[in-house]
Amino acid sequence: STGIKINGIGAEITFTFGERSGQLIHQMDTIPLEYQHLGLIGAPSMYTDQFEWALSREVQTEAGIKPLAGRSFRLVMINEANGDAIPDQQGYLYKAKRSSRYRVPAIDLDLTDPGHLRLVSHNVNKRHFHPEKKDAFTRIYQALAPDFLLLEEAYEGTAEEILDYFRPALGDSRSVQWYAYKAGAEATVLLSPYPANEVIPLGNSAAYLLRLPGKAKTQLALIALSMPCCRQDSARQAEADQIMAFVKDLRTPGGEFDLPPRTPIILAGDANLVGFQQQYYTLLTGAIQDNALYGPAFAPDWDETDLMDLHPKHLQQPSSYTWRGNSFFPGRLDYFFYTDSVLKVARHFVFDTVDLPKATLDRYQLKETDAPNTYKHLPLVMDMILEQ
Repeated sequence: STGIKINGIGAEITFTFGERSGQLIHQMDTIPLEYQHLGLIGAPSMYTDQFEWALSREVQTEAGIKPLAGRSFRLVMINEANGDAIPDQQGYLYKAKRSSRYRVPAIDLDLTDPGHLRLVSHNVNKRHFHPEKKDAFTRIYQALAPDFLLLEEAYEGTAEEILDYFRPALGDSRSVQWYAYKAGAEATVLLSPYPANEVIPLGNSAAYLLRLPGKAKTQLALIALSMPCCRQDSARQAEADQIMAFVKDLRTPGGEFDLPPRTPIILAGDANLVGFQQQYYTLLTGAIQDNALYGPAFAPDWDETDLMDLHPKHLQQPSSYTWRGNSFFPGRLDYFFYTDSVLKVARHFVFDTVDLPKATLDRYQLKETDAPNTYKHLPLVMDMILEQ
């Protein structure tokens, strides 16, 4: 009997996903809502028939009103094309199972084994040299202590200038020396303790074939993803095809670039998967679409299976988004794909300082605002267990 009349019920809150906006009826006022006011997190970021959504009972409007502060509410989904209610006009009844005041325990960011190698991927989108952001970048990289730091969209500066800029945050490398490389139209940068035998541009993205300590000439193939953004589905598919054709060449004896058998291959970075699902499946399964230009589909792992999508989660909540913008919902744009038949992974996570426990912030000398102060993308962390 209150709120906005929709399909026989009264709704105090409405939200239209296609418009990314809604409204709250509070007493006699109608208050505009955006996704932030409901704590909306959605997955996946691609086209699909099924979505998962999270809401927060803690977030509030600018006036201090918490739209979902109660312990229960009823949710009705309306198909605007035909007016049908899903599943029916009574909707879903949600009752909270625990207090909204749950607090995350202290979190350890360190390697679980000193023999593991940590790869950190971070899209800095031209912010890496901003003076007001340097302290936030420095604190984050000091806390994560990467062995390999992979940056995307680091347009300004040479690889060596970027290395010099971040050297205080990186500390000592495993080999006592840091190597710096930059390639690809979207300016991917790799800071590594080990040298690269080859650096190959792949459209916006790039590949780095690294020589680690040992007998093999190349022991790690790292492909830095920085694929076309937004509505450029055709360009993004073409780059996915190009990348997987390159992976096929790596694995095929007699190609332009040959890898020793069982060399780990990792695709890491900003894949910008916000359109058709096929781009995701091309990277995952080797399902090349333009066969005339890039050759037939193939199984990209050494055991003739798909790559593994690592799918890291946040440390402080069961979410996997890696990007937090202003008008769009948080989305998963950054990925780790890898040959799990020859590479084992220990810890892996999306790193966000927001809502980290105070004990963790204090231990690693972080500020809660550090991750948002670098850029909209969040760092991805992957601890690798490489064969000696």
